[in-house]
Amino acid sequence: GVIYNPTLGEMTSAVRGRGCYLNNKRINPHPTTNDNNNNTQQKPRQSILSESLINVGFPVCKESTLLASSRAVTALATQVRGLRMVACASQAMAWVAHSKFAAYFSWDLNAWDIAAGMVIVEESGGRVDNFDGSRADVSSRDMIISCRPEREGEEGLLRDELIRVLE
Repeated sequence: GVIYNPTLGEMTSAVRGRGCYLNNKRINPHPTTNDNNNNTQQKPRQSILSESLINVGFPVCKESTLLASSRAVTALATQVRGLRMVACASQAMAWVAHSKFAAYFSWDLNAWDIAAGMVIVEESGGRVDNFDGSRADVSSRDMIISCRPEREGEEGLLRDELIRVLE
């Protein structure tokens, strides 16, 4: 998959099993060798939601998705570092792969919105899940996309916290 942002000059690409790249530089999928933080000696945290910058999809084509996204913003607003509602689904997923956002979630997505982003996020070490926590596929419509964990043992932690708050 390839997602290109001509305004920022960012090309994010991935091939299943071959890694994820930003402008031809590999994005490291492993938490213990993250270039930004060497967290190999730190224990997994019990909660990371309050430290997270989250991007929220805000589909307004149906009243049900507008209500769901409005409830989600209300539930999360005081529990996260920040909420944003920017970019299309594919760009939001690329930014999750880059760890610019800790997570992105949205409803009523289509395969053309997410197909490239799914490969990119997963190859970057992130997760693409349904709201029930199961692994999403291109036919999934409602998703939580989360970036690779910063520390070993935190796989799925942010997704699980988001699911609890959004229930």
